[in-house]
Amino acid sequence: MGVWIMSIVGVICLGILLEIMLPEGQTAKYVKGAFSLLIVFVIAAPLPNLLNKDWKLDYDASQFQVDEEYVNTTYAIYADSLKSDAVKLLAQNGYKTTVKITMDEKSPLTLGSIEVSVFNFKHDVEDDVAAHIKILLCERFKCSADVITVRLL
Repeated sequence: MGVWIMSIVGVICLGILLEIMLPEGQTAKYVKGAFSLLIVFVIAAPLPNLLNKDWKLDYDASQFQVDEEYVNTTYAIYADSLKSDAVKLLAQNGYKTTVKITMDEKSPLTLGSIEVSVFNFKHDVEDDVAAHIKILLCERFKCSADVITVRLL
């Protein structure tokens, strides 16, 4: 107990000396903050011995379970928001569409596929419509054109 009190007195004396020697400014603020943290550690150091507790933390990872329903619901909401974003983007560019988005099963935050059905377009420019839609969606979702399928109805 006497050693602990002496260490507290010693740290406080060092703090007073540090206060005298440090110039004012931004650096002094951070040094004082770090030194205050040191004082807290010195004061709290003997508490585990005083409480006669063994402060060993063990946990069994098998006790934790993933809430699959919550995860799947979250991924579904994410996919729906991507779908509505795609429909809105295509509508802004003059396309009446339906969009189906599936997520990658191995990495659910990665797009698996985007299926777009286009209803209003000029039949003489079918290839241009499909290419334009792929470009728009690739730019928006930062994905490969390979995951996008465009059906013209």
